[in-house]
Amino acid sequence: MTSLAVTGGRVLDPGQNIDQAATVHITDGVITEIGASVADAEQAIDASGLIVVPGLVDLHTHLYRGVSHYGIDADAYCLDRGVTTAVDAGSSGAQTFPGLRSYIIERSRTRILAFLHIAVQGMITNLLGELEDLRWASVAQAVERAREHPDLIVGIKVRLGYQMVGDDPAPAMRLAREAADALGLPLMVHVIDMRPPISWLLPYLGRGDIVTHCFHGNEGGILDAEGTLFPEVWRGRERGVRFDIGHGVGSFSYQVARSAIAQGFPPDTISSDLHAHNVFGPAYDQATTLSKLLHAGMELRDVIRATTVTPAEAARRQDRIGALAPGREADLTGFELRTGHWALPDAAGATEVVERLLVPRLVVRAGEVRRLDPDTDPRART
Repeated sequence: MTSLAVTGGRVLDPGQNIDQAATVHITDGVITEIGASVADAEQAIDASGLIVVPGLVDLHTHLYRGVSHYGIDADAYCLDRGVTTAVDAGSSGAQTFPGLRSYIIERSRTRILAFLHIAVQGMITNLLGELEDLRWASVAQAVERAREHPDLIVGIKVRLGYQMVGDDPAPAMRLAREAADALGLPLMVHVIDMRPPISWLLPYLGRGDIVTHCFHGNEGGILDAEGTLFPEVWRGRERGVRFDIGHGVGSFSYQVARSAIAQGFPPDTISSDLHAHNVFGPAYDQATTLSKLLHAGMELRDVIRATTVTPAEAARRQDRIGALAPGREADLTGFELRTGHWALPDAAGATEVVERLLVPRLVVRAGEVRRLDPDTDPRART
């Protein structure tokens, strides 16, 4: 047996209501105990000064490198930046998912799950919208593929921006809804740049479905012209619809975030929508996205909840990831919470000075320790 103890840190696990100085004990890659004592271990990791949390779960990423124009290397941009579980949000469809599994998921140290796009090709190019021609959509093929890979496929994805489906998003939505219902899985819906207001969409969504890009500032947003949340948005949350950040390159506005949070409407999950067009800004990585929501008014505990237990629940993997529970594979992230002044852009053209920055310094994936060098971070620091 091999044993590891992560000592000296502040263990913050909202899913288990833990917030205390403690040691995380790991044996053969599995968490055995969260306790105050420091038992003999073959390897001890000093986490003094760090906030130790369950391994981060990023519910919206794009990892099909070499096939999708969005694709990035999961280990370089997720695991090496504190994310132990990344969910690919529709880069692949029924005809391209086997390649995602064989060439990306099975070769990555990052745990990767996936939402399957209702378009059979997925999101391979920006030359045209993947559902401008609905003949690219196949409910039957999506259902068949998801049933073949239940260990990895956690839901169905559809993008309803006019660039992807044209001015009328309803036909694509109905096809995606049909596939998700046949599978009994959540539907993730991309809502930025929808021509009709979001109120038309929400009656299609129910418990466990996900609105991603919820704090964008474009057409199809959650705020009316006066900056007030649409009543349908409130009713959607009451029915169990989840609202996800999906920062991306054009899908997060400080102004919208601050307004929604002030109205008592924080996001359920915080995700980066990390892809090849935003890893050097404005998203950078999941830790930067978390820092922006901390800046916009969320409490630290709620920020960590929104990237651990809640996205684990959204992916229906809460019995495996999202908590530092004994008996689970040992995934954890150690943050330094820095204070200072960092000018960070949103995705709507605004830059604000953030005074607290979450900097990942340590990640453990299945018991394997990776020390992270903050000096390699692409964000400009002053």
